[in-house]
Amino acid sequence: MRWWSAANLVSNAGTWMQLTAQNLLVLHLTGSAAATGLSLSAQAAPGLLLGLAGGAAVDAWPRRITASVSQALLALVGFVTAALVVTDRLSVPVLMVLAAVTGLIATVDAPACALLGNDLVPPKDVPSSIALGSVVSGAGRVGGTALAGVVIGCWGPGAAYAVNGLSFLAVAAVIPFLRPHPAAEPQTGPAVRPSPSAAPSRCGTGAREGLAFFLRRPRLVALAG
Repeated sequence: MRWWSAANLVSNAGTWMQLTAQNLLVLHLTGSAAATGLSLSAQAAPGLLLGLAGGAAVDAWPRRITASVSQALLALVGFVTAALVVTDRLSVPVLMVLAAVTGLIATVDAPACALLGNDLVPPKDVPSSIALGSVVSGAGRVGGTALAGVVIGCWGPGAAYAVNGLSFLAVAAVIPFLRPHPAAEPQTGPAVRPSPSAAPSRCGTGAREGLAFFLRRPRLVALAG
């Protein structure tokens, strides 16, 4: 759990470095605050529209493999963007597309990485694992944004993207060495498992069952609202 938390901190810091660099790049290329907001919307839209499908995919696929592949893909996007920035070939439309691709990969990566930490501890320690994940996320956000100012000021926005790519590779390198706790929940299968008497056709419908589970609980709906 210590190794995973450390790797997650590095990854979160890198993500916020890249997001800060992205905002500055769009503002530099266009001079428009509206375009800067649009780039953020392009990155957030996949999570808003496809977040439920991403969670269902994480339920259906092996979690460690899913997290490793998604982290590697995010690293690739970071390195490609860094290369485009350094060679002065990055345009606003291309940046928007790369931001959308990042958001699309994150719809799978975010739930996979969030739940991976829970698999490393016994069920009684899951609340503590979630709390630690929140602390790591907050620290990465503050530290990454501050560090972005230093990196961008010294080496430019391309360096921030490159560092973020390396941070994703660091997480991908740690994941194969993680060992789930024996008492943890299985890492595959639908979010809400059907009863033995259920029809076989219900298997793999994690998105629908997950949504039904959520809507039947007013407290969860209220918290989401």
